[in-house]
Amino acid sequence: SSLRHGPPAAPTSAGALRRHVAAAAAAPHAPAGPQRRSVAARAVKSGKRLKYSAVGQKRSGGSPKVVSIAEGEEWRCAEVADMLAAGGIGIIPTDTLPAIVADLHNRSAALRLAAVKEMSPKKPLSILCRNFQDIAHYTNGFPVSNEPGARDWFKVLKRLLPGPYTLILSASKNLPTQIVDDLKGKSVHRKSVGVRMPDDPVCQAVLEGLGRPVLATSVHVGEHLSPDTEVPDLGQMLDLYGGSGGIDFIIDVGRRVATESTVVDMTGEVEVVRVGRGDPSPFED
Repeated sequence: SSLRHGPPAAPTSAGALRRHVAAAAAAPHAPAGPQRRSVAARAVKSGKRLKYSAVGQKRSGGSPKVVSIAEGEEWRCAEVADMLAAGGIGIIPTDTLPAIVADLHNRSAALRLAAVKEMSPKKPLSILCRNFQDIAHYTNGFPVSNEPGARDWFKVLKRLLPGPYTLILSASKNLPTQIVDDLKGKSVHRKSVGVRMPDDPVCQAVLEGLGRPVLATSVHVGEHLSPDTEVPDLGQMLDLYGGSGGIDFIIDVGRRVATESTVVDMTGEVEVVRVGRGDPSPFED
């Protein structure tokens, strides 16, 4: 069974979808909803000590928790959602490369993610979204043109997503301060953000369980990707990211082929930046 129990499916017509996404962008958004806060509240009430009670605190010892999930066992993702909600970071599968993820609304977790990947906190990261409502909330949407014959990008993307695409979109004011440029001590809001809606049931179950998008960066793959390049196995990822102060958990779904997403810049003239698993032809003239 799946944990998908989020908002009702978006309308299928282009006009209805535009109204639906616009309404979602205007609606009040409460990322840290009562369902997720109740995890800590229940633990305190019962006298149990949460493993991740200090939100954003680095793991000081021991090995990351390995959560093995077979097909049809997406219900096991609830445990991972709880860890993310409490400030944990870890690795989850997507429809392309596995991603190191953190709660989008937890600055400490975001900084830990950057440290584990050994990257500058200033480097742009992507967000993994559940649906078009999430995209509407954290971005200013897809390009719209009144020119005759112009493509209706809502209609195009409704057909392609969920899928192996990263869309670079103009960021809205709702994008958290975790995703900012720190220049000379000043926070400057990013003008764009990479957005993904992966077509992977385990990934989607984690997002649905958390109740909001996650901040993400792909795991490192050292070689040029070919059709038979495999995702780093469990042992390799534990060696790379599982040391002291590293990731708190990893979801193991078995062996998969490593593929990259197709990256499309939609902040201006629509341009395919990188060709990956997703068919680029819908974005080309």
